Amino acid sequence: MAHKIFRKEDFRKDETGIYILEIPKGSAGIGADLIIERQTVDGEYEIVQADIHRHNDNILIKWSEPFDGRLLFDQ
Repeated sequence: MAHKIFRKEDFRKDETGIYILEIPKGSAGIGADLIIERQTVDGEYEIVQADIHRHNDNILIKWSEPFDGRLLFDQ
């Protein structure tokens, strides 16, 4: 599977206090299976069930706090 790395600095906080990460749809493909993994303290990755939406030309990932991680997808 292909992946895209993101950092906690890439998240923005919305007016409700939820953190949102926007990834261009073209970066992960259209209709691809998406998996979100959060990086742990020891550098490993764990799968999280983040809220994922597609809006316009972006994939929106919502979480209660920003985190370092990666987006896995089929190419």
